[in-house]
Amino acid sequence: MDSHELAGGTVGTTGADVVAGGATAVISESADDPPDGDIVIRLGDVTKVFPRTDPPAVGGLSLEMARGELTALVGPSGCGKSTTLKMINRLLEPTSGELYVQGVEVRQQPKHVLRRQIGYVIQQIGLFPHRTVAHNIGTVPRLLGWSRADIRARTEELAEQVGLAPEMLGRYPGALSGGQQQRGGVARALAANPPVLLRDEPYSAVDPIVRKQLQDDLLALQHDLHKTIVLVTHDIDEAIKVGDRIVLLNVGGVLEQVGTPAEV
Repeated sequence: MDSHELAGGTVGTTGADVVAGGATAVISESADDPPDGDIVIRLGDVTKVFPRTDPPAVGGLSLEMARGELTALVGPSGCGKSTTLKMINRLLEPTSGELYVQGVEVRQQPKHVLRRQIGYVIQQIGLFPHRTVAHNIGTVPRLLGWSRADIRARTEELAEQVGLAPEMLGRYPGALSGGQQQRGGVARALAANPPVLLRDEPYSAVDPIVRKQLQDDLLALQHDLHKTIVLVTHDIDEAIKVGDRIVLLNVGGVLEQVGTPAEV
């Protein structure tokens, strides 16, 4: 991934069953369903078909993700959860359907413009190994032309927010623990203050104790920042702990159920 890559149907409001990808998806009715103006990410009948493969990786998926909520995508391998995430920031292009971020269809704007609205934290963390942690965190602000003083101030602010000790900023990623690297990756994703944050199984490479601590960190950070977050995980307990809404997917990106942790 290079530096620049950093930079439909209503779901959950009717209480009725919705047909998605040929299967019936159970949609939980909730008094907390957001009004249309608060929808930040909207997928309408989105399909992804890779060349020479059958069936689709994602088949006819319709979802809405609300402002300030954490939506957890959960399901087995092959259910299309990471593929769905990557279509939101156009690392992968949808084969068909409509996908909106903040009211604009993602293919109606240049990729770099879209990605300035979206922070991205991947499984392998993705910090540039030849750059210090501070330089990593400042990647997107530098691309946006921020002054050195503003970048330094933002880097120090974020390090404090994510729980990264100041002395770690001058180190290279290889000198950090897995948990510290994860915090650095989160800080980099948040550096330009994007309204949307995508997280693709960010805790898969850390041990259970660190994983729990990072989950607690996410809850604390979200309490303060109120970002619209999409989290991919295979762990239903993790989804229940951190998610405001849970989306259960089956193989082929078929939507099975959407609801709050209590409803699911």
